[in-house]
Amino acid sequence: GEHGGGHLGEETSFRWQCVEQPIGKLLFRRFLEGEPGLAAAGALWAELEAYERCEEAERGAVAAALRSRFFTVGGAQHCGFLSAAATAPPTGEAPP
Repeated sequence: GEHGGGHLGEETSFRWQCVEQPIGKLLFRRFLEGEPGLAAAGALWAELEAYERCEEAERGAVAAALRSRFFTVGGAQHCGFLSAAATAPPTGEAPP
């Protein structure tokens, strides 16, 4: 039903609470940063947002740095919980 101008399902979703709501996003990011097993996920999220804001000419180098840091076994903050499909280079691009 309706609650506060929206559907209850939307108000309890992860996307609404932790991505679309600034305070929820801040609190969730702080939670990730404070948990040793999740800190890499928080750092990856921040770096992906920075990637979205960078100039087109810089994206290739930034993407390579992200793959090396987060997607490569032995990388500084390897996110081993990500699937192979999530870490695969875009179609037509060679792996690092």
